[in-house]
Amino acid sequence: MLKGTVMAEEKVIVVNPDMFGKDAAAKTAKANEVAKSFGLSDEALAEVENYKEQLTKHDAWDLPFMGYVNEDGYGYAYVPGAAVVHDPYWDAHKAFLALPKDVQTAFAIRMLFTHRPVDRYGASMFLHYERGFNVKFEGVGANKY
Repeated sequence: MLKGTVMAEEKVIVVNPDMFGKDAAAKTAKANEVAKSFGLSDEALAEVENYKEQLTKHDAWDLPFMGYVNEDGYGYAYVPGAAVVHDPYWDAHKAFLALPKDVQTAFAIRMLFTHRPVDRYGASMFLHYERGFNVKFEGVGANKY
């Protein structure tokens, strides 16, 4: 390393696919453990639950609420207008962006441990491009990209 050069601390999250088959409490506990290891507070984790309630209330779980959409074989792209519920109108991505940054990060970390690939990969993209994390899926059945 050159004298006077400071290297940024690498933020790495390792996700083992074995977690995907666990019950919700085990996945939440692991996600919270990871979030706390990066300094996220209990308050931020509590706010994650509030946003999850909004997704349920608006039946928006199938939408790309973190903004990243799998473009049918072309890979993931940032499409901010793709998470809109029309009756009644609610923009899940806009609501996500309105959350404090620590809550967004905690929520994305939580989604890494979900059983739904669309949420895992959207979370991985968000954490990589918006927060500078390197997410690695390691273990039997892990997709490498």
